[in-house]
Amino acid sequence: MPEDSTQNIVLFDFTPKDLKELTRLSREYFTELFAYDETLLFAEDWDRGYRNLMGIGIDSERFQIRGARLGKKVVGFVMFGYRIESLWQVSNRGYLSNIYVIPSHRGRGIGRMLVRDAIERMRAAGSLVIELEVYATNEAAKSFWDHFGFRTFKHRLRITP
Repeated sequence: MPEDSTQNIVLFDFTPKDLKELTRLSREYFTELFAYDETLLFAEDWDRGYRNLMGIGIDSERFQIRGARLGKKVVGFVMFGYRIESLWQVSNRGYLSNIYVIPSHRGRGIGRMLVRDAIERMRAAGSLVIELEVYATNEAAKSFWDHFGFRTFKHRLRITP
């Protein structure tokens, strides 16, 4: 990967005016996840519902949506937030919710740039622990997260009919 592969990338906060583009990118993201989870299906009015949900998220103090822009084109995003759990000793927990880089721009360091930015922001906000979920069969994602030092600490199980 060339060292200057992210030099023209600008990170930004999504705003309500970006919701249509965020919804389009998120649909691409979730479509890729169908390969790992056969129970994921888009609801009939998914786009409208998702835009409404992300509109609430954009205005939240505990949730952030950051994008990566190359020129005028949005090429990726990361979603992350903060939980304060008063019952536990380590109560300030950050969590990475979703990360996506469009396929034509993968392998250029954009995903790493987005994650580093998110981790820095969560740490600055006081997060002592940062967590995420990854599909057990998604080896590429597990390798990506290893780069940042994420390690498995529990397994999530489920049963389907």
